[in-house]
Amino acid sequence: MLAFLDSLCGALIARDTDRIRLQLAHPLGHALPRSVREEAIAIANGQRRAFVAPLHTLRLYHQTAHLLGARVDPAIRSHAGNGTHASELRQMELPLVHAGSR
Repeated sequence: MLAFLDSLCGALIARDTDRIRLQLAHPLGHALPRSVREEAIAIANGQRRAFVAPLHTLRLYHQTAHLLGARVDPAIRSHAGNGTHASELRQMELPLVHAGSR
């Protein structure tokens, strides 16, 4: 399903009407939520302006990716050690500039 949604997002962003219609005709296309199908149909029919992002479809892709565990929080790094996975939080290092030193 994730690969299907990725392909659909790509087609919607590219405004590739042939690919959008092919995706919607696919059996997984019939399992999409109504808001996603309506958004895809509107874009395929040219009813949406060119600069409008397919928000419903992108949101569904993001939620599905998290549910499937394909995406993780970028602040968590997983280490394999002794057959176990330990997670530790990463902290971004920023240079400290004192306001009086400028």
